[in-house]
Amino acid sequence: MFTGKSRLTYKFIIPIVLLTFIFACSQVPALAESYFRFCYPAIATILSFINRWVAFSLFDAGLIAAIILCSGSIIMMIFKRLSFSGWLKKVLLSVLWILVWFYLAWGIGYFRPDFFTRFELEPPKEDRIFFEAFVNQYIDLLNQSYVSDPQFDVSEVDRDVEVLYKKYHEALRLPYPCGWRRTKKTLIEPLMTRVGVSGFFGPFFNEVHVNNYSLPISYPYTLAHEKAHQFGITGEAECNLYATLICTSSDYPVVRYSGYLQTVSYLLGNLRKISPEQYREIAGRIDPRIIADYREIYEHWQKAYHETLSKVQEKAYDSYLKTNKQRSGILSYSEMTGLLIAYREMMEK
Repeated sequence: MFTGKSRLTYKFIIPIVLLTFIFACSQVPALAESYFRFCYPAIATILSFINRWVAFSLFDAGLIAAIILCSGSIIMMIFKRLSFSGWLKKVLLSVLWILVWFYLAWGIGYFRPDFFTRFELEPPKEDRIFFEAFVNQYIDLLNQSYVSDPQFDVSEVDRDVEVLYKKYHEALRLPYPCGWRRTKKTLIEPLMTRVGVSGFFGPFFNEVHVNNYSLPISYPYTLAHEKAHQFGITGEAECNLYATLICTSSDYPVVRYSGYLQTVSYLLGNLRKISPEQYREIAGRIDPRIIADYREIYEHWQKAYHETLSKVQEKAYDSYLKTNKQRSGILSYSEMTGLLIAYREMMEK
Protein backbone atom coordinates (compact mmCIF):
# COMPACT_ATOMS: atom_id res chain seq x y z
CA MET A 1 0.00 0.00 0.00
CA PHE A 2 1.18 3.54 -0.75
CA THR A 3 1.52 5.98 2.11
CA GLY A 4 0.28 9.57 1.62
CA LYS A 5 3.83 10.74 0.92
CA SER A 6 4.61 7.92 -1.52
CA ARG A 7 1.29 8.46 -3.37
CA LEU A 8 2.20 12.13 -3.86
CA THR A 9 5.65 11.18 -5.13
CA TYR A 10 4.06 8.68 -7.50
CA LYS A 11 1.81 11.44 -8.94
CA PHE A 12 4.89 13.42 -9.95
CA ILE A 13 6.59 10.54 -11.77
CA ILE A 14 4.42 10.46 -14.89
CA PRO A 15 4.54 14.22 -15.70
CA ILE A 16 8.29 14.29 -15.03
CA VAL A 17 8.84 11.34 -17.39
CA LEU A 18 6.74 13.04 -20.08
CA LEU A 19 8.58 16.33 -19.58
CA THR A 20 11.85 14.43 -20.01
CA PHE A 21 10.58 13.20 -23.38
CA ILE A 22 9.56 16.76 -24.31
CA PHE A 23 13.02 18.00 -23.33
CA ALA A 24 14.54 15.31 -25.56
CA CYS A 25 12.42 16.59 -28.45
CA SER A 26 13.72 20.10 -27.81
CA GLN A 27 17.28 18.82 -28.19
CA VAL A 28 16.72 16.43 -31.11
CA PRO A 29 14.71 18.08 -33.93
CA ALA A 30 14.36 14.74 -35.75
CA LEU A 31 12.53 13.32 -32.72
CA ALA A 32 10.21 16.34 -32.65
CA GLU A 33 9.58 15.92 -36.39
CA SER A 34 8.68 12.25 -35.91
CA TYR A 35 6.30 13.16 -33.10
CA PHE A 36 4.68 15.79 -35.32
CA ARG A 37 4.24 13.40 -38.25
CA PHE A 38 3.00 10.32 -36.40
CA CYS A 39 1.42 11.54 -33.15
CA TYR A 40 0.18 15.10 -33.63
CA PRO A 41 -2.44 14.34 -36.32
CA ALA A 42 -4.09 11.80 -34.00
CA ILE A 43 -4.02 14.20 -31.03
CA ALA A 44 -5.37 17.06 -33.16
CA THR A 45 -8.17 14.82 -34.40
CA ILE A 46 -9.18 13.77 -30.89
CA LEU A 47 -9.07 17.28 -29.39
CA SER A 48 -10.77 18.95 -32.35
CA PHE A 49 -13.47 16.23 -32.34
CA ILE A 50 -14.26 17.19 -28.75
CA ASN A 51 -14.30 20.95 -29.38
CA ARG A 52 -16.30 20.83 -32.63
CA TRP A 53 -19.45 19.86 -30.70
CA VAL A 54 -19.12 22.74 -28.23
CA ALA A 55 -20.28 26.19 -29.34
CA PHE A 56 -18.24 28.11 -26.76
CA SER A 57 -14.46 28.25 -26.38
CA LEU A 58 -13.11 25.41 -24.24
CA PHE A 59 -10.01 27.55 -23.74
CA ASP A 60 -12.25 30.08 -21.96
CA ALA A 61 -13.90 27.33 -19.91
CA GLY A 62 -10.52 25.96 -18.87
CA LEU A 63 -9.26 29.43 -17.95
CA ILE A 64 -12.32 30.11 -15.79
CA ALA A 65 -12.04 26.68 -14.13
CA ALA A 66 -8.35 27.28 -13.37
CA ILE A 67 -9.14 30.67 -11.77
CA ILE A 68 -11.93 29.15 -9.64
CA LEU A 69 -9.82 26.19 -8.51
CA CYS A 70 -6.82 28.39 -7.73
CA SER A 71 -8.96 30.86 -5.77
CA GLY A 72 -10.68 28.01 -3.92
CA SER A 73 -7.38 26.42 -2.89
CA ILE A 74 -6.11 29.78 -1.59
CA ILE A 75 -9.30 30.24 0.46
CA MET A 76 -8.92 26.71 1.85
CA MET A 77 -5.34 27.52 2.84
CA ILE A 78 -6.43 30.76 4.53
CA PHE A 79 -9.04 28.91 6.59
CA LYS A 80 -6.56 26.20 7.55
CA ARG A 81 -8.28 23.50 5.48
CA LEU A 82 -5.11 23.08 3.46
CA SER A 83 -1.49 23.51 4.54
CA PHE A 84 0.86 25.77 2.60
CA SER A 85 3.08 22.83 1.68
CA GLY A 86 0.04 20.88 0.49
CA TRP A 87 -1.13 23.88 -1.55
CA LEU A 88 2.34 24.35 -3.07
CA LYS A 89 2.54 20.67 -4.10
CA LYS A 90 -0.88 20.83 -5.77
CA VAL A 91 0.09 23.98 -7.65
CA LEU A 92 3.40 22.46 -8.76
CA LEU A 93 1.69 19.27 -9.93
CA SER A 94 -0.92 21.30 -11.83
CA VAL A 95 1.78 23.38 -13.55
CA LEU A 96 3.65 20.24 -14.58
CA TRP A 97 0.53 18.72 -16.14
CA ILE A 98 -0.34 21.97 -17.92
CA LEU A 99 3.15 22.05 -19.47
CA VAL A 100 2.84 18.39 -20.50
CA TRP A 101 -0.59 19.02 -22.01
CA PHE A 102 0.58 22.11 -23.93
CA TYR A 103 3.63 20.49 -25.50
CA LEU A 104 2.14 17.08 -26.27
CA ALA A 105 -1.02 18.68 -27.66
CA TRP A 106 0.86 21.07 -29.97
CA GLY A 107 3.94 22.80 -28.54
CA ILE A 108 6.48 20.15 -29.60
CA GLY A 109 6.08 21.68 -33.05
CA TYR A 110 8.35 24.50 -31.86
CA PHE A 111 11.26 22.05 -31.82
CA ARG A 112 10.87 20.77 -35.37
CA PRO A 113 13.50 21.56 -38.03
CA ASP A 114 12.84 24.99 -39.51
CA PHE A 115 11.03 25.65 -42.77
CA PHE A 116 14.18 25.78 -44.94
CA THR A 117 15.46 22.49 -43.53
CA ARG A 118 12.13 20.70 -44.01
CA PHE A 119 11.73 21.98 -47.58
CA GLU A 120 15.46 21.54 -48.35
CA LEU A 121 15.83 25.18 -49.37
CA GLU A 122 18.48 27.83 -48.87
CA PRO A 123 17.44 31.16 -47.31
CA PRO A 124 17.37 33.73 -50.15
CA LYS A 125 20.19 36.23 -50.28
CA GLU A 126 19.33 39.91 -50.15
CA ASP A 127 19.12 41.32 -53.67
CA ARG A 128 17.79 44.87 -53.86
CA ILE A 129 16.99 44.89 -57.60
CA PHE A 130 15.28 41.50 -57.45
CA PHE A 131 13.28 42.45 -54.39
CA GLU A 132 12.06 45.71 -55.91
CA ALA A 133 10.76 43.74 -58.91
CA PHE A 134 9.23 41.15 -56.55
CA VAL A 135 7.32 43.83 -54.62
CA ASN A 136 6.20 45.51 -57.85
CA GLN A 137 4.79 42.19 -59.03
CA TYR A 138 2.74 41.77 -55.86
CA ILE A 139 1.52 45.36 -56.03
CA ASP A 140 0.22 44.67 -59.55
CA LEU A 141 -1.59 41.59 -58.27
CA LEU A 142 -2.96 43.58 -55.32
CA ASN A 143 -4.29 46.32 -57.58
CA GLN A 144 -5.96 43.70 -59.79
CA SER A 145 -7.59 42.00 -56.80
CA TYR A 146 -9.20 45.13 -55.31
CA VAL A 147 -12.75 44.67 -54.02
CA SER A 148 -14.84 47.79 -53.50
CA ASP A 149 -17.38 46.30 -51.07
CA PRO A 150 -15.67 43.50 -49.11
CA GLN A 151 -18.74 41.93 -47.48
CA PHE A 152 -19.10 38.17 -47.20
CA ASP A 153 -20.70 35.25 -45.43
CA VAL A 154 -18.30 33.97 -42.76
CA SER A 155 -19.32 30.34 -43.28
CA GLU A 156 -18.62 30.63 -47.03
CA VAL A 157 -15.15 32.06 -46.40
CA ASP A 158 -14.50 29.28 -43.89
CA ARG A 159 -15.48 26.63 -46.45
CA ASP A 160 -13.35 28.29 -49.12
CA VAL A 161 -10.24 28.30 -46.91
CA GLU A 162 -10.88 24.66 -45.95
CA VAL A 163 -11.21 23.60 -49.59
CA LEU A 164 -7.95 25.36 -50.44
CA TYR A 165 -6.04 23.69 -47.58
CA LYS A 166 -7.36 20.34 -48.77
CA LYS A 167 -6.29 21.14 -52.34
CA TYR A 168 -2.79 22.37 -51.50
CA HIS A 169 -1.89 20.42 -48.35
CA GLU A 170 0.59 18.19 -50.21
CA ALA A 171 2.41 21.16 -51.74
CA LEU A 172 2.52 22.77 -48.29
CA ARG A 173 3.50 19.46 -46.65
CA LEU A 174 0.72 19.64 -44.12
CA PRO A 175 -1.01 16.60 -42.58
CA TYR A 176 -4.60 16.38 -43.79
CA PRO A 177 -7.33 16.34 -42.59
CA CYS A 178 -5.71 16.57 -39.14
CA GLY A 179 -9.08 16.89 -37.40
CA TRP A 180 -11.60 19.71 -37.70
CA ARG A 181 -11.15 23.47 -37.61
CA ARG A 182 -14.21 25.11 -36.05
CA THR A 183 -13.75 28.83 -35.45
CA LYS A 184 -14.68 29.98 -31.95
CA LYS A 185 -15.46 33.30 -30.32
CA THR A 186 -13.66 33.94 -27.05
CA LEU A 187 -14.61 35.81 -23.88
CA ILE A 188 -11.23 37.57 -23.92
CA GLU A 189 -12.02 39.20 -27.28
CA PRO A 190 -12.27 42.70 -25.71
CA LEU A 191 -8.75 42.29 -24.31
CA MET A 192 -7.50 40.95 -27.67
CA THR A 193 -8.91 44.05 -29.32
CA ARG A 194 -7.23 46.38 -26.84
CA VAL A 195 -3.81 44.87 -27.55
CA GLY A 196 -4.35 44.54 -31.31
CA VAL A 197 -4.56 40.73 -31.54
CA SER A 198 -6.67 39.60 -34.48
CA GLY A 199 -6.72 35.91 -33.58
CA PHE A 200 -5.06 33.09 -31.68
CA PHE A 201 -4.87 29.31 -31.59
CA GLY A 202 -5.78 27.51 -28.36
CA PRO A 203 -3.57 24.38 -28.27
CA PHE A 204 -5.17 22.80 -25.19
CA PHE A 205 -8.36 21.96 -27.10
CA ASN A 206 -7.09 22.54 -30.65
CA GLU A 207 -9.28 25.61 -31.16
CA VAL A 208 -9.12 28.39 -33.75
CA HIS A 209 -10.15 31.85 -32.48
CA VAL A 210 -10.61 34.90 -34.71
CA ASN A 211 -11.31 38.35 -33.30
CA ASN A 212 -14.62 39.54 -34.75
CA TYR A 213 -13.47 43.13 -34.32
CA SER A 214 -11.39 42.60 -37.47
CA LEU A 215 -12.62 44.33 -40.60
CA PRO A 216 -13.99 42.11 -43.41
CA ILE A 217 -10.89 42.71 -45.56
CA SER A 218 -8.65 41.38 -42.75
CA TYR A 219 -10.76 38.45 -41.56
CA PRO A 220 -9.94 35.82 -44.29
CA TYR A 221 -6.17 36.21 -43.89
CA THR A 222 -6.39 35.92 -40.10
CA LEU A 223 -8.59 32.84 -40.44
CA ALA A 224 -6.13 31.15 -42.83
CA HIS A 225 -3.24 32.04 -40.50
CA GLU A 226 -4.89 30.53 -37.41
CA LYS A 227 -5.92 27.42 -39.34
CA ALA A 228 -2.28 26.94 -40.30
CA HIS A 229 -1.49 26.80 -36.57
CA GLN A 230 -4.08 24.04 -36.21
CA PHE A 231 -2.15 21.95 -38.74
CA GLY A 232 0.73 22.00 -36.27
CA ILE A 233 2.65 24.97 -37.66
CA THR A 234 4.03 26.97 -34.73
CA GLY A 235 6.16 29.63 -36.45
CA GLU A 236 4.31 32.91 -37.01
CA ALA A 237 6.18 33.69 -40.23
CA GLU A 238 5.40 30.25 -41.63
CA CYS A 239 1.69 30.63 -40.79
CA ASN A 240 1.76 33.98 -42.60
CA LEU A 241 3.30 32.24 -45.61
CA TYR A 242 0.54 29.62 -45.71
CA ALA A 243 -2.13 32.30 -45.24
CA THR A 244 -0.65 34.17 -48.20
CA LEU A 245 -0.49 31.10 -50.43
CA ILE A 246 -4.00 29.96 -49.50
CA CYS A 247 -5.75 33.33 -49.74
CA THR A 248 -4.08 34.46 -52.96
CA SER A 249 -5.03 31.12 -54.58
CA SER A 250 -8.73 31.64 -53.87
CA ASP A 251 -11.40 32.28 -56.50
CA TYR A 252 -13.39 34.10 -53.82
CA PRO A 253 -12.66 37.83 -54.50
CA VAL A 254 -12.67 38.97 -50.85
CA VAL A 255 -10.39 36.13 -49.73
CA ARG A 256 -7.94 36.83 -52.57
CA TYR A 257 -7.95 40.56 -51.88
CA SER A 258 -7.38 39.96 -48.16
CA GLY A 259 -4.38 37.76 -49.04
CA TYR A 260 -2.70 40.31 -51.31
CA LEU A 261 -3.54 43.20 -49.00
CA GLN A 262 -1.77 41.66 -46.01
CA THR A 263 1.10 40.21 -48.04
CA VAL A 264 2.00 43.54 -49.63
CA SER A 265 2.01 45.20 -46.20
CA TYR A 266 4.70 42.72 -45.09
CA LEU A 267 6.67 43.24 -48.29
CA LEU A 268 6.56 47.01 -47.95
CA GLY A 269 7.88 46.74 -44.40
CA ASN A 270 10.94 44.95 -45.75
CA LEU A 271 11.24 47.24 -48.76
CA ARG A 272 11.54 50.25 -46.47
CA LYS A 273 14.66 48.66 -44.96
CA ILE A 274 16.21 47.13 -48.07
CA SER A 275 15.55 49.91 -50.57
CA PRO A 276 14.51 53.07 -48.70
CA GLU A 277 15.31 55.34 -51.64
CA GLN A 278 12.81 53.50 -53.89
CA TYR A 279 10.18 52.91 -51.22
CA ARG A 280 7.99 55.94 -51.94
CA GLU A 281 8.03 55.43 -55.68
CA ILE A 282 7.12 51.74 -55.49
CA ALA A 283 4.54 52.15 -52.73
CA GLY A 284 3.04 55.00 -54.73
CA ARG A 285 1.97 52.49 -57.39
CA ILE A 286 -0.71 51.11 -55.07
CA ASP A 287 -4.27 52.01 -56.07
CA PRO A 288 -5.43 55.01 -53.94
CA ARG A 289 -8.57 53.05 -53.01
CA ILE A 290 -6.37 50.35 -51.52
CA ILE A 291 -4.34 52.97 -49.64
CA ALA A 292 -7.68 54.10 -48.19
CA ASP A 293 -8.32 50.50 -47.03
CA TYR A 294 -4.90 50.35 -45.36
CA ARG A 295 -5.70 53.62 -43.61
CA GLU A 296 -9.10 52.32 -42.52
CA ILE A 297 -7.56 49.17 -41.01
CA TYR A 298 -5.00 51.25 -39.10
CA GLU A 299 -7.55 53.73 -37.79
CA HIS A 300 -10.00 50.93 -36.91
CA TRP A 301 -7.50 49.23 -34.61
CA GLN A 302 -6.15 52.52 -33.23
CA LYS A 303 -9.62 53.31 -31.86
CA ALA A 304 -9.42 50.31 -29.53
CA TYR A 305 -5.65 50.23 -29.00
CA HIS A 306 -4.31 50.48 -25.43
CA GLU A 307 -0.58 51.27 -25.55
CA THR A 308 0.39 49.98 -22.09
CA LEU A 309 -1.55 46.72 -22.41
CA SER A 310 -0.17 46.20 -25.89
CA LYS A 311 3.45 46.65 -24.77
CA VAL A 312 2.94 44.15 -21.92
CA GLN A 313 1.37 41.67 -24.35
CA GLU A 314 4.17 42.11 -26.90
CA LYS A 315 6.90 41.59 -24.31
CA ALA A 316 5.16 38.54 -22.87
CA TYR A 317 4.60 37.00 -26.31
CA ASP A 318 8.14 37.85 -27.39
CA SER A 319 9.51 36.04 -24.33
CA TYR A 320 7.19 33.10 -24.97
CA LEU A 321 8.40 32.73 -28.58
CA LYS A 322 12.07 32.99 -27.63
CA THR A 323 11.58 30.44 -24.83
CA ASN A 324 10.30 28.05 -27.49
CA LYS A 325 13.32 28.53 -29.76
CA GLN A 326 11.76 31.20 -31.99
CA ARG A 327 14.96 33.24 -31.80
CA SER A 328 13.63 36.29 -33.60
CA GLY A 329 10.72 36.53 -31.20
CA ILE A 330 7.87 38.70 -32.37
CA LEU A 331 10.04 39.97 -35.26
CA SER A 332 9.52 36.58 -36.93
CA TYR A 333 6.36 38.02 -38.49
CA SER A 334 8.56 39.96 -40.97
CA GLU A 335 10.50 36.81 -41.89
CA MET A 336 7.57 35.72 -44.05
CA THR A 337 9.14 37.67 -46.92
CA GLY A 338 12.15 35.35 -47.05
CA LEU A 339 9.92 32.27 -46.84
CA LEU A 340 7.69 33.54 -49.64
CA ILE A 341 10.62 34.26 -51.96
CA ALA A 342 12.17 30.84 -51.30
CA TYR A 343 8.88 29.01 -51.77
CA ARG A 344 8.03 30.88 -54.98
CA GLU A 345 11.48 30.10 -56.42
CA MET A 346 11.07 26.42 -55.51
CA MET A 347 7.66 26.20 -57.20
CA GLU A 348 8.93 28.01 -60.33
CA LYS A 349 11.75 25.48 -60.65
